[in-house]
Amino acid sequence: MQKNMTYLQGAFILTIANLLTGILSFVYRIFLSKSIGAEGMGVYQLIIPLYMLFITLVSGGLATSISKLVAENKAKGNNFNVLKIIKVSIIMAGLWSITCSILIAFNADFLAKEILKDDRTLFSIIIFSPAIVFIALAAVFKGYFYGIEKIKIPAVIDVFEKLIRLIILIAMTNYFIDFGIEYVCAGAMFAMVSGEILSLMLLYIAYRRKKIPLINKMKTDSTLFIMNNILMIVIPLSLSGAINTIMDMLDAALIPTQLIKAGFSKPASLSIYGQLTGMILPLIYFPMIIIGSLSTTLIPSAAYSYASSNWIALNKKCNDSLTIASIIGLTATIAFMMYPRELCEVLFNCPDAEKLLFWCSISCVLEYWLFVLMAIMNGIGLQKKVMESTILNILIMVTCIVVFIPIPKINIYGYVLGFAISTLAVVLRCLKVIARKTPIRIDYKRCIIKPIICSIPMLAFIGFFNSYLVSNTNFKYNMILSYIIGFIIYLLMLLITGTIK
Repeated sequence: MQKNMTYLQGAFILTIANLLTGILSFVYRIFLSKSIGAEGMGVYQLIIPLYMLFITLVSGGLATSISKLVAENKAKGNNFNVLKIIKVSIIMAGLWSITCSILIAFNADFLAKEILKDDRTLFSIIIFSPAIVFIALAAVFKGYFYGIEKIKIPAVIDVFEKLIRLIILIAMTNYFIDFGIEYVCAGAMFAMVSGEILSLMLLYIAYRRKKIPLINKMKTDSTLFIMNNILMIVIPLSLSGAINTIMDMLDAALIPTQLIKAGFSKPASLSIYGQLTGMILPLIYFPMIIIGSLSTTLIPSAAYSYASSNWIALNKKCNDSLTIASIIGLTATIAFMMYPRELCEVLFNCPDAEKLLFWCSISCVLEYWLFVLMAIMNGIGLQKKVMESTILNILIMVTCIVVFIPIPKINIYGYVLGFAISTLAVVLRCLKVIARKTPIRIDYKRCIIKPIICSIPMLAFIGFFNSYLVSNTNFKYNMILSYIIGFIIYLLMLLITGTIK
């Protein structure tokens, strides 16, 4: 029970940290956009996908793999092996990231002119190339802290790093604003690099101070064995991350093109694509701050229980996490389905996006379940199955985009259809894999049936409130009030039915 509470507390801490870093990142982007305008942000946005792709290739899955291996060895009481895992990981991550950094720096001109097609990105690419070294090494230490369940340390450091990055950005922008867009973008990249260096330094200091004690000498695994274990986890996760990043790039090219085939003009197709990717999907994924935090702490916690053959604890953690995902998913779905127009108008000043939000919200519960299921699979060593599921998801999505969006009567809702079908297919596949290959038994009554039943009074109250008690004025306040009361009713029902224990 204590372990379970620890991982849930860790998820809560990470959620708070992610909210704070999200706010700081939002302020960061607002300041930058006001400083360099739409054209400057366009140049900056050219760099970011490339930056994220290299980060994924260098450090994607590294923190996850380290946290899993550390938790497993901690469960066995082999602290000597834990420290050896960290040392081997630092060497591996350092050599790989330095090699990639050098290759990026020497090919910066090619990347700027031939890949991004804009010379103004050259300085930014050169500057961000060393950042991936610091990010990769920081991922090792983050994985260590996640594995020993010291979540607060990397969470606090992340918030502090984002704050310092914002301060440096303001200073660099004010200094380079008269030199041109390329220099301001390079200054923004310098701020990111500076933040990563600071983060690595603080994580290393914390690691030295919070190193687990070495009491009884135990035999450690060979270096090659540890390297193999790390690579067996990292490679599938890195490939999955890279595939998702490439898919985001494909979406940017495919969706507007397919909309034009459906009869939309180029400006209209870009506008619809902007509604989907700039408004609707960020809103759908906003609750992922909680789900992502939960998944991050669940991986080492599940690995700990799996390594110690504590099947009762493992089942409880998995069922608790899926129940939380259902509750958050249903809460979000009700909000998005009951107030689609109001939310789009208040948040984006774009009420026309209401139908997109309404139909996309149907997949919320499935999408949140998918993240938790993949975290469970990563925690118990099924990374290859996760990668296969990612590929399946993308194949279905691309097929639906290509087949359905060009049909005039379906258009952008072909993406919504693909979103629902692909998520459902992958969730069912993950459930099948977990049932066949693990001792985990999912309590569907508690995880999904009870949350759905408990949400009905909330839905009924909000519908009644909106139909009979709400005046036409102050709809923003009425919307918030009805939702808060409805959510309280939902929580009470969850407690009464024993869904929340």
